[in-house]
Amino acid sequence: MKILFLSLIFSTLTFAKGFVPSSFSANFEESIISMATGKEKKSFGKIDYMFPGHIRFEIISPNPSSFVSNPNKSWYYMPPFVEDEQGQVTIQKSQKLPLTKFLDSIRNGIEGSKLFTYKYSGNDLSLTFVKTVQKELTLKEVTFHATKEAKSVQKMSEFEKMTLIYADGRKVNLKFLDFKEDTSFPAKHFEFTPPPKTKIING
Repeated sequence: MKILFLSLIFSTLTFAKGFVPSSFSANFEESIISMATGKEKKSFGKIDYMFPGHIRFEIISPNPSSFVSNPNKSWYYMPPFVEDEQGQVTIQKSQKLPLTKFLDSIRNGIEGSKLFTYKYSGNDLSLTFVKTVQKELTLKEVTFHATKEAKSVQKMSEFEKMTLIYADGRKVNLKFLDFKEDTSFPAKHFEFTPPPKTKIING
């Protein structure tokens, strides 16, 4: 599930409180290298976040999908490939998902985190998850890339891109195309109403 991408809300030991804004909206380019063929596959999407526990992650092209979550409920929607066929939405209680808990917990820094260890290397900041979290997220490591020394980064928007390394060895690169802080969202932006002819799965 591509919601892991939403793992892009991290801050570091030197970051001031509020480094991760209370809300933001960002367009991104996702690049995945196939483990089987070595070929690169790109997709484009958008992520909206609001503290605490609100996220909307959408792949816009070439294969649309949506993940929407608030403190009570989450929806993962895949539209039909052909018009007039069924799409599918999986609905779960959001408290069962570790992603939201993780995003909220790192908003004000990583010092003393029990979820991961961190390391600086030039322009990069790498976070390595503990074994229990790796199992929950199927994510092993995240590396943030800046255009300057990572230790000097003061805002999340200063990171140019990030690399996610999954437990099975897959690598996904996410590049921010823009980043808007302190965004206002409509009242029901973090809710999802399934379109007609949608198959509903309660997780």
